[in-house]
Amino acid sequence: MNLHVNANEVAAVLLADGWHEARAGTFVTGPFAFAGATDGSSADIGRQPGFRITTDEGAVITGPLSSVLAVRLEAAQDQERTPLQELAYRLDGRIVTVAGTEAVRFAHAGEDFEVWLGATKYGARWLFAAAGDREGAIDYGYAEKDPVDQVARAVMGDLKAGMRPGRPRSTTDHPSAD
Repeated sequence: MNLHVNANEVAAVLLADGWHEARAGTFVTGPFAFAGATDGSSADIGRQPGFRITTDEGAVITGPLSSVLAVRLEAAQDQERTPLQELAYRLDGRIVTVAGTEAVRFAHAGEDFEVWLGATKYGARWLFAAAGDREGAIDYGYAEKDPVDQVARAVMGDLKAGMRPGRPRSTTDHPSAD
């Protein structure tokens, strides 16, 4: 059976040893490398489907995706997502905290990027940058109250066109450039 699960809504993971509560937005799946078993029964295994969560206590649990027996979701179907949760869903990313600010981190074409609500001279605006390089952030001009689907479309449009944050942009790229 194949079910779609929004990783940002996973509140707990059931493994063979029981349920493990997950901190909001920390459930991640993807290719992982696993070392051999402690009894020496298997060699190192690289790029296998795996998962990672961070518990409420701060412990990190990582393992093969096949070891996940079930997940418990935190959001009911009728609950509305926060703007950050909606953006994470639309960009297929996860919510992280960087320098005290929550951001959505997502991957595109093998690169990691972040979108966050940052302070600018115009007030709180959605900013976009390569992960770890906030100096080259792009301000698309979307304020806190603007629909996040517009932010997601602008970000993905630039990425699909080959533009990356931090690269020089022409003066016509942003109509409100100062």
